[in-house]
Amino acid sequence: MEHVEYRPLLDEDIEALGAILGDTWHSYTDGRKRVTSGIIDFANFAKRNTFAEVAVVDDSPIGVIMARAGAPSEQTQAHWKAIEQDARKELDELGGSSADLARFLEAMEQADRDLLEQSGCNPDFELVLFAVSDKARGLGIGSTLMKHVQRYLAAEGALKAFVFTDTDCTWEYYEHRGMRRAAEQSFADDETRILPERMFVYEMDLEGIGR
Repeated sequence: MEHVEYRPLLDEDIEALGAILGDTWHSYTDGRKRVTSGIIDFANFAKRNTFAEVAVVDDSPIGVIMARAGAPSEQTQAHWKAIEQDARKELDELGGSSADLARFLEAMEQADRDLLEQSGCNPDFELVLFAVSDKARGLGIGSTLMKHVQRYLAAEGALKAFVFTDTDCTWEYYEHRGMRRAAEQSFADDETRILPERMFVYEMDLEGIGR
């Protein structure tokens, strides 16, 4: 693989990162609908970031990591809310249903709030989003992104940080890195079948991480 550049997230990265999330979570659709759905997801995460970094090869983003230390700025929230609204409008124009996706995201957020309360984790320090393109996995890119975000959180004063994940994600990654499963909820018997089968909160230890 060519040289990998690690840099802050730019708006010009949104399309490529939306495509990565679309391929991960919206394989039931295709083309522009898939990408636009991924952009809605991406913007929904980005609204709460205070740190965002991408891995880039040949000017194309192939991985992203976001974290939150405290509350995001009003400017950040407004910026990503506008991007999310534009993507929802586009999805509807393409014949998709932004309302259905909004209901799913709202259900996820409520389940996440319940899990966080159950976990007892410090709510101020969060790994918000971590995604790497399938073609870039196994090359150490994810590990490098993770090291960078851990250093950021530690520099912000975090001794531990949490991450939401579920069975629609590669949740085993957090197990393999030795993170503690702090809370878990099964939705296998949920008749609505809106949520993933199982949802988790993992907690990472940041003590001893170099600032």
